[in-house]
Amino acid sequence: MDFNNYNNSYTQNNNNYPDGQRQLIRNPGQTLAIASLALGTASIFTMFTVYIPLICGSIAIVLAILSKGYGKKLLTAAKIGIGTAIGGMALVITIIGSLVALLLSCDGNTLVEFGKQMDQQFEQQTGQNLEDLLGTSYEDIMQEYAEALGKS
Repeated sequence: MDFNNYNNSYTQNNNNYPDGQRQLIRNPGQTLAIASLALGTASIFTMFTVYIPLICGSIAIVLAILSKGYGKKLLTAAKIGIGTAIGGMALVITIIGSLVALLLSCDGNTLVEFGKQMDQQFEQQTGQNLEDLLGTSYEDIMQEYAEALGKS
């Protein structure tokens, strides 16, 4: 075997990488899809922080769409990222909607009683009076809220 033939076969078979090393070819949008998956999962695990799941979920959806590029199909990680992002955002919206509906459906006495309980719980947990810190108690805040809604 002559030297020129050996050299040509080496460069053709190994794509000009020395010592037979080959570069791994990744799917072009794989990194964005994995980032989407991570942010979608974060939107579920940070569900009770209210704002973080909405931010992480929306970014996860955008990254999943961007990971598609000019391809015809979304990668599996991107699909899971979109699903978890939508799930996390839906859970947060459901919780917020439930709390708003609960507050709107309560009568004035229930709201004031809730305010008293919140004041007592805050004082038990911190040892400080909420009225001393804020200048008003949670009971007074709920009384004003009930009067504003005409539920007093």
